[in-house]
Amino acid sequence: MTITKNKNGTWRVDISDGINPLTGIQGRHRKYDCKTKKEAVEYEAKYRLEELGEFKRKDKLSIDSLYALLKKEDVLRGNRQSTKDTQDSYYRIYVSKFFQNADMRLVKTSDIKAFRDWLVKTPSIKGGNLSASNINTIMIFVGKLFDISMMNDLRKDNPCRALKRLPQQHKEMFYYTPEQFKQFISLFDESEYHFQLLYKILMFTGARIGEALALTWEQINLEIGYIDIKSSAHYRRSKVTIAETKTTQSIRRIYIHKALIDELSKWKQRQFQLLIEYISTPEQLQIYQNTPKVLTAPDVSNFKKEKLKKRAELINLKLIRNHDFRHSHAAFLISQGLRKGEGKDYLFFTLMKRLGHSSITTTINTYSHLFPTQQKEIANAFDDF
Repeated sequence: MTITKNKNGTWRVDISDGINPLTGIQGRHRKYDCKTKKEAVEYEAKYRLEELGEFKRKDKLSIDSLYALLKKEDVLRGNRQSTKDTQDSYYRIYVSKFFQNADMRLVKTSDIKAFRDWLVKTPSIKGGNLSASNINTIMIFVGKLFDISMMNDLRKDNPCRALKRLPQQHKEMFYYTPEQFKQFISLFDESEYHFQLLYKILMFTGARIGEALALTWEQINLEIGYIDIKSSAHYRRSKVTIAETKTTQSIRRIYIHKALIDELSKWKQRQFQLLIEYISTPEQLQIYQNTPKVLTAPDVSNFKKEKLKKRAELINLKLIRNHDFRHSHAAFLISQGLRKGEGKDYLFFTLMKRLGHSSITTTINTYSHLFPTQQKEIANAFDDF
C-alpha cells in the first residue's frame, strides 16, 4: 500500500517513481512522519501532481499544488526574478490565505468575485486599502494560476475571465522641467556625485531605475555616444540580481548627448583611479561605484529619504518618484518635438523605441495627455536646457 501507519502512530507514504530506464531499478519516494492519515493522503496527491504529473479526479486540487505548477512554468519560461518575487508576495499575503481550504477544481466565477470583494476590504501591508491597480494585478496573477490548471488538464475553464478589471483612477503625472531638474541636481554635494550621476542617467535616457542600476561600462560606448539597455537590477533579501529587462522590447540602444558623454568619460577615469586596487576587470564596474560596493535601490531610497527630502524642502522643491524622471525625459522630448512641428505619430513612435515600451498603445495611453494644452511650463522652460 502507498500509505501505511507506523508503530509510533504516525503515517508513512511510499510512492513509486517508476523504473529507471538506465538501471532498471524501481525508484521510490518516501515520507515517514505524517501526523495523520489525512496529511499523508494530501501529501501523496501533492507529490504525484507536482513531481510526477499524475492527478486523480477524486483528489483535491489545492492552491499550493497549483502555485507549484506555476513556479515550474516560470522557470521554463525564464521569467524575471522580480516577477517571481512579486507573485510570491501576492501568494503568501493574499491568495493562499483566501483559498487555503479550497478545491481549485471546483472554484467558480462567483468564488473569484468573492475573493476580489475580500481584497477590496483587506488592508494593505503598507497601510490603507489596496488600490484598484493592485487588486487588478493580483487578479491577473490568479488568472495565471487557472491558465496553468487548464494547461495541465486539471480544469477546462478559467473562472477569472468572466470578471472585468476594476476601474482605475488616473494618476496625475509628475515631472521636472529643466529648471526644476537643475534645482534638484544642486542638492548634491561633491561626495554624493554617484547619486547625482544616477539621476542624470534617469533624466537624460528615460531608463527605468532597475535598468540604470544594472549599467556597467560594458554597456556604454563613449566613442559613438550610446548606452545599451540589456538587463535590470533587482534587489531582494539583501542580494542584487541582474536579470533580463522587463520585456524583450525593453532591450534597446539609447543615444546620449555630448555633455553627458564628456561627463561619463571624465568620471570613468576618476572611478578607475579610486578603485584600481580592488578591480581586475574595470569594464565590469557599475558606473556609479565609488567604493567596491555597488549602488542598490535601497541605497538610493534611503539617501533620498534621509538627505534629499530635507534639502528640497529648504528650496521649496517637491521631490518626485524615481520613475517620474522617466516621465520628465518623455515630457521634454514631446515639448521639443511639438515646438519643431513634428507629428504625434512620429513622436509616439520615437518615445516607444527610446523608452522600451512593449507597444505604442502603452506610450499613447501614458503621454497623450501632454498634447492638448502643450503645457506652457514645459514649452517655455526648455529654451536654455
